[in-house]
Amino acid sequence: MRLINKAITATALTTIFLAATATAQAAGTVENEISDLRKKLEELEAKLEKQSEKSSGSPVKVKWEPAPSISSPDGKFEMNLRGRIYVDTAWINDQQDNENTQATEFRTARLGIEGKAWKDVKYKFEADFAGNEVDVKDAYIQWKGPLAVKVGQFKTPNSLEEQTSSRYITFMERASFTDAFSLARQIGLGLGTSGKDYTVNVGIFRGANATDDEDEGLTFAGRVTYGPKMGDTQLHLGASFRHQNKGDDQGSIRYRQRPHAHLAQNRYIDTGSFADKDTFFGFEAAGVMGPISLQGEWAFVKANIKTPATGENDPTFNGGYIEASYMLTGESRAYKGSKGSFQRIKVNNPVFEGGMGAWQVAARFDRIDLTDETFFGGEQDTFLVGLNWYLNRHTRFMMNYSHANIKNATDVSKNDVNGKNKVDTIGFRAQVDW
Repeated sequence: MRLINKAITATALTTIFLAATATAQAAGTVENEISDLRKKLEELEAKLEKQSEKSSGSPVKVKWEPAPSISSPDGKFEMNLRGRIYVDTAWINDQQDNENTQATEFRTARLGIEGKAWKDVKYKFEADFAGNEVDVKDAYIQWKGPLAVKVGQFKTPNSLEEQTSSRYITFMERASFTDAFSLARQIGLGLGTSGKDYTVNVGIFRGANATDDEDEGLTFAGRVTYGPKMGDTQLHLGASFRHQNKGDDQGSIRYRQRPHAHLAQNRYIDTGSFADKDTFFGFEAAGVMGPISLQGEWAFVKANIKTPATGENDPTFNGGYIEASYMLTGESRAYKGSKGSFQRIKVNNPVFEGGMGAWQVAARFDRIDLTDETFFGGEQDTFLVGLNWYLNRHTRFMMNYSHANIKNATDVSKNDVNGKNKVDTIGFRAQVDW
């Protein structure tokens, strides 16, 4: 009986052991399966998270410089908001008491966009709202291939001062000859190529956006520049030409100029309208050595008399300037050889960072001579001094004083009986661009 009980006990223990072993094996299998499922779930969650991040990401990139610049992630498309505001005030007096101007104006109130489409196509459009009028400025499309092709309204390729944006010129107004000889924007086709230190640009034009004549005439223009860096000195050399032929139903060409202030009410030198075509040649040079900058240009215009009187010969007028500037705070004027023009000055210690900004002093001699042959439009020699304070790269205040000597001007209603006069101007500008 005792043997039977022992056998039963052994059998029960064996059964219990086998059952426990089977249970343990089953538990291990379940645990392994749970572990595998957990790993698969973690991998799935990681994939879903990556997909979520990719799908929820912005389809555009936005940065501020200082206005918003919007671009696609692949860099094929870009759009930048552009604008500038110049607020001017001036005091202008002449020796003959024909003018006692004390006035203000928005010299520029411009808004526009520029960008690129499909990476190698650039576009730009700007309109100026100064004077309560809308004036289209640059408006063009440009393909930047081996040869840059530009179509639309833009400046004819002439003059260092004209090709340098008004945001970066040293004085409030450009040199007298650029206005007197009507260097301006026209609608046309431009071709150009450039390298690190050179540019070659040519164009054919036919009137501006505001011209609505049936025959708008034809203009050819071109410019070449070379701007090598020699040690610490940046040089610039250039030359340009322009030949314009007015259309049959357009008015004759007129050459005239204000003293060095846009708010001046009078143009004291003036040839009157007489030419139907003219040819312009301009020469330019500049050098930047640290904070010191020297710059000068000289230009000639050969005018063709539309209906010459007996004994009248075609006149040649000329004008130019030479200037020097110095950055008191150590900055240097920025120049870009691939554009053949001066660019934005980098301010070392902007005011918003607790610095004093950049300070620049400048002096210029400017001359425009509209007297030749039987034409006595007058000569205007102007001495200018200027002080510029750059709060940061996009904001500056300007002060200009100029003294103009006028002679040989036949317009005695604005000058004395000998065609002489003197004009003094003081101008201030507050400027911001984006």
